[in-house]
Amino acid sequence: MRDLSLMTWKEIKEVDKKGSVVFVVMAPIEEHGWCLPLATDVIEGENWSRGAMKLIEEKSKILCYYLPTFPIAAASVNAFYGSVHFSMKTTFEVAYEILDSVRHMGFENIVIIASHADPDHQIAVIKAVRRINRKHGICAIAPMGSIFEGTGVEPAEDVKELEKRYGNDFHAGWVETSSMLDIDDNNVRSGFENLPDSDITDKDMISKRKQLAAMGDYGHIGMPRFATKVIGHKLNQNCIESICEAVINFYNRSGYEKYDDYFLFKILPLHIGFLKSFGKVKRG
Repeated sequence: MRDLSLMTWKEIKEVDKKGSVVFVVMAPIEEHGWCLPLATDVIEGENWSRGAMKLIEEKSKILCYYLPTFPIAAASVNAFYGSVHFSMKTTFEVAYEILDSVRHMGFENIVIIASHADPDHQIAVIKAVRRINRKHGICAIAPMGSIFEGTGVEPAEDVKELEKRYGNDFHAGWVETSSMLDIDDNNVRSGFENLPDSDITDKDMISKRKQLAAMGDYGHIGMPRFATKVIGHKLNQNCIESICEAVINFYNRSGYEKYDDYFLFKILPLHIGFLKSFGKVKRG
């Protein structure tokens, strides 16, 4: 795998574009409760991308390239210190311009790793992918929305049991805290085991007001106390393997469609952020 930003234009010109895939991570700098850093989504996206690229090159003849992470993302809650969020429209335009630039370099396989599960972000990125695919033919995919919804490689049994019992873990809970413990436990603040549970239903997550109520004074939605490094390794590996499968299938243009099907994209009210009167980021 190689960083495109460290190559010269002449070196990029000589790359086998048909035999390559370019990874782009888009994730926010935003609050992640009392125990996780602002860059949690960025760190996860970079970890999953590097792991997937390594696995792809081991399993196939595909060459993997990547760009530096773009810390640009749409999000629905901006009430806490530290969050740097963008509107859905801005996120869409940036994602589209990135894709268009990479496509004009000649690359025919581009993967956006939108490692931030907020529907605002996923919808904005997927819209950009669909627009670039209409313009140039199929050349890009954003699989994370579908992966977050459960598409991909079957998770380990103990992970499935936790998801079954404590599935409403949406933000800085046991899922992300476990993931970060595995990636680098120095980034996880002590005391996460003592943080209170915060519960909310899938349906109520659509409401920004109810999200804020569930976050309370802490900023997380879920149960950080159940986090472990062992579970984190299994979660991260599952995500890496799912991305690998999605990318190889996309490269072969066979069997990738399930990774291109984000259920929440079909809920029209979630697109409201593209309307001028609703699309502004509210801070405080």
